[in-house]
Amino acid sequence: MMRLCLFGTSHLAALRMAYRAEPDRWPEFEITFVGATGAKLLDHVINDGVMTPTSPDLQRSFQLMAGVEALDLRQFDAFALSGCQIGPHMIGHVYGQARWLGLPSLQRAGIPPNPHWSLMSETAIDAVLQHRIMHSIAGVLSPQLSGALEKPVLVASSPRPDETLMTLQKHKLIAQKRAVRQGDAAHLSDRYDGLARDCFGRTDVGYLPQPPHTIKDHMLTRSVYMEGAVKLTPRGVFAQPDHDIMHGNAAYGAAVLDQITVALSDVEE
Repeated sequence: MMRLCLFGTSHLAALRMAYRAEPDRWPEFEITFVGATGAKLLDHVINDGVMTPTSPDLQRSFQLMAGVEALDLRQFDAFALSGCQIGPHMIGHVYGQARWLGLPSLQRAGIPPNPHWSLMSETAIDAVLQHRIMHSIAGVLSPQLSGALEKPVLVASSPRPDETLMTLQKHKLIAQKRAVRQGDAAHLSDRYDGLARDCFGRTDVGYLPQPPHTIKDHMLTRSVYMEGAVKLTPRGVFAQPDHDIMHGNAAYGAAVLDQITVALSDVEE
């Protein structure tokens, strides 16, 4: 049996809920979950393979979720990170402020008069995204894990927003609604996933894009994988607010655990 440590931000809740509901579905794993909101997962030091929290919040998370004061990373066979600020929402935010000539909409219709966005080179767009990826929680934590131990490390993308985004008039990712309508969604999805794979690959970390069967229109998540999502809490189950369209449910979490299983299938126990 492989001992897997799963780190994550709020998106870890979906994987944890799936595993608790059907632990026998993944007999290959004995999973330890370690989650924290915000950037609290970075409040630690790693010495001789032991991760020790440096903030009261992360100390509390270690105690409540893993039952330890410090985490001996040497006991695990592999590591995976869920969410940790990684996902196509990164390019969605950029698309809300900038465009580049490689976009299908610009190739088809050209540059409109008085656009509400700035025109940037594709090189600049890629540089912005690569910087954001490598300075995310996953971009900082995953190389620390791969550098401290010779064990596999994976980063699983957080999900795209729920398909109900297409019915909303206001949302922080409303630009992705425009991308779908203007035919740019496939380009954004492919560009982001390719950049993320390359960035993490440079530090010997594997990148897992969102499971394809959970995606709709390239930049959205099918609602069936978000209905009934819960908040990340050490104890108890609390539903996400109705206006939250960014978190997966147990079905989504199961899809990601299946993905991790496949990615680690060639690793000897």
